[in-house]
Amino acid sequence: MSSHVYSAELHPEPRLRRLVLASGILLIGIGLALTLQLPVATGYKSVIAMCWLAICGYEWISNRLAYARSGILRIDAEGRIERRSSNGSWQIHKLRSGSVVLPRLACLRLSAADGLRYVELLRGDICESDDWRRFQVIWRHVGATS
Repeated sequence: MSSHVYSAELHPEPRLRRLVLASGILLIGIGLALTLQLPVATGYKSVIAMCWLAICGYEWISNRLAYARSGILRIDAEGRIERRSSNGSWQIHKLRSGSVVLPRLACLRLSAADGLRYVELLRGDICESDDWRRFQVIWRHVGATS
């Protein structure tokens, strides 16, 4: 097979996306509770808590927006990542550092062309999916070096 047509199409599961969003809310709450337990003046606690909520809220909203407007993820042999938008067009996305791919689970940190940054949690099985098998091969050659 030519490397120009060698690609993998991955289908994100809505259940995993809900898991990411729910865990985000849970961790925001835990972080807020820990922030309020800091041994500093109340004014500092308030500032720290507001910063925590702002940063985490931005990240959570970014993930939510990305999930609402995107579908299938495609990665080719050169490592180029595209995402099919809700209107059917393909948009280039960039793989960010910190992405992890295991034999049955992948956590990809991505950014869209418009600057939206988000996390996509994917799972698959090389015995059941040719696309997941191709993705594993592509990751070994391209993704692990980025």
